[in-house]
Amino acid sequence: MRTKRKGLQLLAVLLGFSLIAAACGDDDSGDSGQEPNEQDGGDTGGEGAGGGDFIDLGTIVGDPLEHIDPALNTTLDAFQIITALYDGLTDTGIDDEGNPTIVPDVAESYEANDDATVWTFQVREGVKFSTGEDVLPSSFANAWERASDPDFAGDYSYLFNFIEGGAEKLAGEAESLAGVEADDDAMTLTVTLAAPYSNFDAVAGFQLFMPMPQEALEASDFSDWENGVMIGNGPYKMEKARTDTEIVLVKNDEWAGDAEGNTYDDRLDSITFRTSADPDTAYNAFEAGEGHNANIPPALVEQAEADYATTLDSLFLGSYHFVFNDRNPLVGGEGNLALRQAISLSIDRAEINDAVYNGSRTLSTGVTPEGIPGWTEGICDYCGYDLDAAKAKYQEWLDAGNTQSEPIPVQFNADAGHEPVVAIMVDNMKAAGIDAVAQPMVGETYFSDLANGDCVFCRSGWIADYPAYDNFMYDLFHSDSLDGNNYGFTNEKFDSLVEEGKRTPDKDEQAELFNDAERVLLNEATMAVPINWYRGDYVYDPDRVAEFPQEFGIIRWERVRLAE
Repeated sequence: MRTKRKGLQLLAVLLGFSLIAAACGDDDSGDSGQEPNEQDGGDTGGEGAGGGDFIDLGTIVGDPLEHIDPALNTTLDAFQIITALYDGLTDTGIDDEGNPTIVPDVAESYEANDDATVWTFQVREGVKFSTGEDVLPSSFANAWERASDPDFAGDYSYLFNFIEGGAEKLAGEAESLAGVEADDDAMTLTVTLAAPYSNFDAVAGFQLFMPMPQEALEASDFSDWENGVMIGNGPYKMEKARTDTEIVLVKNDEWAGDAEGNTYDDRLDSITFRTSADPDTAYNAFEAGEGHNANIPPALVEQAEADYATTLDSLFLGSYHFVFNDRNPLVGGEGNLALRQAISLSIDRAEINDAVYNGSRTLSTGVTPEGIPGWTEGICDYCGYDLDAAKAKYQEWLDAGNTQSEPIPVQFNADAGHEPVVAIMVDNMKAAGIDAVAQPMVGETYFSDLANGDCVFCRSGWIADYPAYDNFMYDLFHSDSLDGNNYGFTNEKFDSLVEEGKRTPDKDEQAELFNDAERVLLNEATMAVPINWYRGDYVYDPDRVAEFPQEFGIIRWERVRLAE
């Protein structure tokens, strides 16, 4: 899942997302779950005062959110709100910290056939939308038809290619998804895939596949649904339509709880997500007592750790990196390979981590982060700072008859904390002889603009939508995701390795295939420049907030508790 704000965080979860979904991608070190109350099925969620009103200053930083519709959103920030409003078929469990698993959610159980081409989900009875409407298998099937409508489909719509008939539906060649069958009487949803895929249970919990009520399905304009009072089936519901200054959620009394029977009856009464101009403004407001949490501006990491509670040590399956657009003549193509390698070698990642993040992040040696099954350290040959090697590679490019006609733009979403990172990168590149310039872009539409072809050398970020290697390789760099989450990379060898990895049930063999694909991306083609792997970046006052649990970057709002 894309990260929009201050440079961080996707989702991670399969929840998500992105297929797992990243993306898509921060996570807090809170407990993974509570034992249900055997008498009433409820769960207090732990220590702290029940109820209360929470003011969030850390989610909407910079511009207002572009999308909060699960079918359209691509950012972690908006997903923090979506995950409070909606529950999917599956979720991510972390009873074994560092080893996430996929667990049932609205589906009480599920199973796949022997070759993982047919998946059957048994939907729980008694799950309702906030209006009291039943959540049925058809609520999912019809939502998927809506999200795959070629006139409406968002950047994640390529995920419907997994389903039989999905490619045809997206291309406008079919009226419906041939592989989806909903039986409301039996409460089953049967999904036939276009090819074997052993991680589909993770994908099925991603935001794109969340259910929709009749009101959304019957809307005259799908695109306008998110500008009104959206109806969901999660622990919270919208109190009123969103504005540019805030989004207000209140407790959803119709919520059926999770698949384990936890209803968290003492969860917060309301959550107000306020828009802040920038991370510093949000942090100052937090210190003034105007909100319960905020993101930590990189320069204030040490102060935040000394004065408050933070999520800096939380598990976070996310990558902060830059990508090249292979279709852009300034940086793309085989003739510019040495230039791209020179750029990657010129970046002093340790300087960025120390000067910008006070050492609070982990220097990355690839795009896929540690914690993802199959991860291998040191997969990138050009991710270590080596100024002499960078100069040599740049000279190799010049000796081949190339010249710079203009500075290379280092692009980023403005007012979200990336300015000092890019300033260092520009200086690093110039030290290697490469002419470069910082190019801020409008934050609200940044990722949409990149998907529309505006990327040259652009900042990206991804929080795992679900804990699977292909969530980084397939969703970000496979040709299927071109002009979605892929901003301009196509490579037949890479695509073939990723596709074979997705089909391979043996986890060791699968990991080797994905490792080889990432080597193509970073070494043979050098189309991405890893900078660091995320860690949590929230601050909260323990005198006011007793529990602030995150998992893989996602705040579990039903388990947030104010202090007594």
